[in-house]
Amino acid sequence: MHLLLLSALFLADLARPDGVRIHYELSGAGDTTLVFVHGWGSDSKAWREQATYFASTYQVVTLDLAGHGQSTGGRRKVWTLPALAEDVRAVVERLKRPRVILVGHSMGGPVSLLAAAKLPNVQAVILVDTLHNAEARVTPEEMQGYIATFEKDFRGTMTQMVAGMFPSGSPLAAEVTTQALKTRPEMLLALLKNYPQLDLAATLKAVRVPIRAINSAKPATNLAVNRKYADFDATVLNEGGHYLMLERPGEFNAMLREWLSVLR
Repeated sequence: MHLLLLSALFLADLARPDGVRIHYELSGAGDTTLVFVHGWGSDSKAWREQATYFASTYQVVTLDLAGHGQSTGGRRKVWTLPALAEDVRAVVERLKRPRVILVGHSMGGPVSLLAAAKLPNVQAVILVDTLHNAEARVTPEEMQGYIATFEKDFRGTMTQMVAGMFPSGSPLAAEVTTQALKTRPEMLLALLKNYPQLDLAATLKAVRVPIRAINSAKPATNLAVNRKYADFDATVLNEGGHYLMLERPGEFNAMLREWLSVLR
């Protein structure tokens, strides 16, 4: 592991058995460590507003999932959400912190849940605009149709998809699109193909700690369904799109701070 001290920020890389190197950054200090897990095609910079804000009272870890951002793909041939979760678990285990809360956005939500199920020091998981309904299903056939649009025109499809997540003209859309287009298309599409194989209800049920969510208003979060499988609750940030933590950081941070205050 490489470790560098830079203005109270530690930059680190964790080597995995398949040659993947997971890049992560640590800042702040506190009894509880917050580990922020980004979504599909994104990277740890998606959490920049939270890393700065929460470092005054918590130890904060932001990481790049394998193949994203500054993390490498190594010799990994099979790309799955459980494999990404094992990377997250490896980082948390390396930290050896007694109290950890995982915060996962979009695809990073189920990745965080899978990791939490195998980490005894995780106290809670906070989901961000994900897992609105644990019983919702995307069939492999539906996903293959979606993937086909990317295979036909990856750049155009990614640009259009991301633009739909933000208000028209938002500079954040260009930023998120640029990052996604830096990421290997074959890896991103492999993760999409893997997603329908994940049993969301079973994933929730396997987590024995509180699960909270900060979701956008659409689609609606089905509390009744999710509570069948876990200690689950959610708050809604109205008038926000998919990247709530970037679009409305002040309101988002206040909601996250409130969840953290009751989960201590």
